Amino acid sequence: MSAAASETLLQSGIQQSATNFDQALTRAITGGLDPVSADQLMWRYDQVMHPAPTSWWQTPLRDHQRLDHLATLQADLDGAYARSRSEQRDGFLRTLHLWNQLVVEAHQGGVTTDGLDETQGRFAHYATLAITPNDFSTLSHVLGDHLLILQDRLSEFRAARTATSVSLASARSLLATAEQYPELDLAAFARQITAAAAQVPDVHSSAGFAPVEDQLTQIALGLQGLLDARAGAYAQLNDARATLATARADGLPVADPAGAIASLAWQLESAANTLTFQSLASQLSQQNQALAAAIWTKENQLSWNAGPGKLIVVSLSKQVLTAFQDGTPVLTSYVTTGRPWLPTPPGVTSVTAKYSPFLFVSPWAYGSDAWYPPSWTTYAMLFRGGGYFIHDAPWRTWYGPGSNTGAGTHGCVNVPYGPMSILYGWTTIGTTVVVTW
Repeated sequence: MSAAASETLLQSGIQQSATNFDQALTRAITGGLDPVSADQLMWRYDQVMHPAPTSWWQTPLRDHQRLDHLATLQADLDGAYARSRSEQRDGFLRTLHLWNQLVVEAHQGGVTTDGLDETQGRFAHYATLAITPNDFSTLSHVLGDHLLILQDRLSEFRAARTATSVSLASARSLLATAEQYPELDLAAFARQITAAAAQVPDVHSSAGFAPVEDQLTQIALGLQGLLDARAGAYAQLNDARATLATARADGLPVADPAGAIASLAWQLESAANTLTFQSLASQLSQQNQALAAAIWTKENQLSWNAGPGKLIVVSLSKQVLTAFQDGTPVLTSYVTTGRPWLPTPPGVTSVTAKYSPFLFVSPWAYGSDAWYPPSWTTYAMLFRGGGYFIHDAPWRTWYGPGSNTGAGTHGCVNVPYGPMSILYGWTTIGTTVVVTW
């Protein structure tokens, strides 16, 4: 009776321990026990509850071992659950710590936390009420959503602040470069940079940086334009002096252009702003073109109307194009040639290609004085390497004398649409083109 009672108590104890463990494991899994630990514990539980068959006399020993294994399983379950809870809690606390840091950064930078900063204390309170790993996991996910919103706001703010800092540094660098030339008028640029820099500490949103960065970009473009205009004017001076030397060597009368170039060079030494440099560059270019045309005329001594065949003559001084067939004019039209700092070069060439239609794409960088947007034309004829074309210009309404001095071309010859449509059909590949002063 004693042995039977003992065996009954042992079986009852095993059954009760198994029930308790099964219920505890279910609660743990529901509460957020990590899946790997849950799988391992369930496998071990199955091994305990379904042992390999043994002899009858080994049954009591096996049952005692099962009871011990169930106790060990329960302890391991408690430990695994505690670890899962600790890991989820630590993960939540790390997220909360990062959140608190970002909130501080947002407040210091003035970045809006509307609808978000109130969660700081609320989540800390919820953490004191959390019990299961799932409780902490849920808190982490909800806080994580808020965290992403704030991170995006801060990221946009930092990127805008960095871009503005780069623009400010660029403007200051250009100002420092320009200050190498004491004759330049830079006071307004310096004031504008100082004023823009003073606005930066008071900007508290990514959108707020946009007008400051735009202002700095305009300042930088203005400074770069001034430096480019200065460099362009001195380049025109060097070209004019070189052409003057060639004219002297050819024995041409150069007293007037030499005096004009010397006067412009003297004015250039005290030039202080972009408009002055552009004006001087334009005048130097005119002197250079006049000298170059005189040199070319002397060296070539070409009679435009001589001989049979097709001939196109472009007069830079008259801004007129004339087409000759066997020495007889067949078409005459006002045109617009290159602006002073991008002149149409004089010389004798020929038409090497014809296109209809044709898209012109600017080889100059966006922001430079020479840049232009992609522009379609109906007729275009290439007459010189480097992109020199005779073509119509839908954007232009003024042709003839003076049209090239301000808004001239980039070196091409613009012809009104009507004459250009006739000229295009008349011209053949190889037609001689003479550009003369």
